[in-house]
Amino acid sequence: MSMQELIQEYTETLHDVEKMREKAAEDDKSIWGSMASDLRFTIQWMKTGRQPGNRRGVERLAAYQKEKSFDPLEMQKFFRSTCNSYSWTEDGNQENAITEWDKTRIEDALSVLTDREKEVYLMSRGQMLSYDDIAKLLCVSKSTIQTTIERAEHKIRQQIAQSLFSFTG
Repeated sequence: MSMQELIQEYTETLHDVEKMREKAAEDDKSIWGSMASDLRFTIQWMKTGRQPGNRRGVERLAAYQKEKSFDPLEMQKFFRSTCNSYSWTEDGNQENAITEWDKTRIEDALSVLTDREKEVYLMSRGQMLSYDDIAKLLCVSKSTIQTTIERAEHKIRQQIAQSLFSFTG
């Protein structure tokens, strides 16, 4: 069932509850009103994706918690496929290897980054190092790493939007 269908069902139920409230005895009207209020609250939450009355939604999380330009697993596979010294498995099985098409798409998106941005981005998204660890390795501040990652993410999003390579497949 899609979200739109669920919202439609809740809306129909809300209308039924409001009709029942009109017909209900005076003592029962508050119960029906409470049910209608709960339904309105739920419908609003489903439509907006946030709790009604909240000023901030999930899209306002800290930068490092926002949606990433790439699937983290895809980035790790890309990193492993570009690293010659990486051992896939003891038996040589490469079932988790990235396809050539995916590799081309990611290389296209990463092509807009400076060498430093690409290095930091791959350390974060490919090697899964924390900002603190990267900062220590590169002898810079953690905020520098965060700014670099944010800048890289912005450039990657723009490149994906403009690219001839489709990231939908």
